[in-house]
Amino acid sequence: MIKLYLVRHGETEGNAQQWFQGSSDIPLNETGLEQARRLSTFMKPVHFDGIYASPLSRAKKTAEIIAAPHGLTVQTYAELQEISFGVWERHTYDQITKRWPGEIEAFYASEGKLRARGGESFLEVRDRITRKTKEILAQHTEGDSVLIVSHGAAIRCLLFGLLELDFRKLWCFQQYNTAFTIIEYYGNRSVMTLMNCTQHLEGMPGYEPQWVGSQHTVM
Repeated sequence: MIKLYLVRHGETEGNAQQWFQGSSDIPLNETGLEQARRLSTFMKPVHFDGIYASPLSRAKKTAEIIAAPHGLTVQTYAELQEISFGVWERHTYDQITKRWPGEIEAFYASEGKLRARGGESFLEVRDRITRKTKEILAQHTEGDSVLIVSHGAAIRCLLFGLLELDFRKLWCFQQYNTAFTIIEYYGNRSVMTLMNCTQHLEGMPGYEPQWVGSQHTVM
């Protein structure tokens, strides 16, 4: 079994403004940098055998901050980057619905099949990121721990690819900024053991407590 850690990048100004960022290269803001630093400290005791990321700066920088205490070099692959939303990028949902009426509603209702205007479909993202992740994991051996830093929609697509879930339920899973999810990968099957953990963000503005009243610690 290989233990796979999936991390969403830290916050950007695009996240704060609720843009569809997609393949636009938008850097971490100060909150995002602090989120990444906290996750780096939290994950310092974890041994990693490889750290990989989307080449978009918000994911790559998050990965580099996490990798620093481990002395590892982050390897980037284009297949790990966020879905391309085409012309919708850097626009909010309301702006998109006003400028291109009916398009984004049809996109979400298509069960992942319809492409964004000038961009990708969720099914295309699922296939590319799942294929690349399996290629990465094939380079590792039994007992290794691997970390991949990617994006909200891309990670959802990957989870549905690895777990072979009904793609119509894509938006039933949440991925907060710098939240991490753990998958036990057995090659022919995958098991999720933790999802969307943000314990490292405790005390930051906007933090929503998890496991209230317990002393549970995640490593």
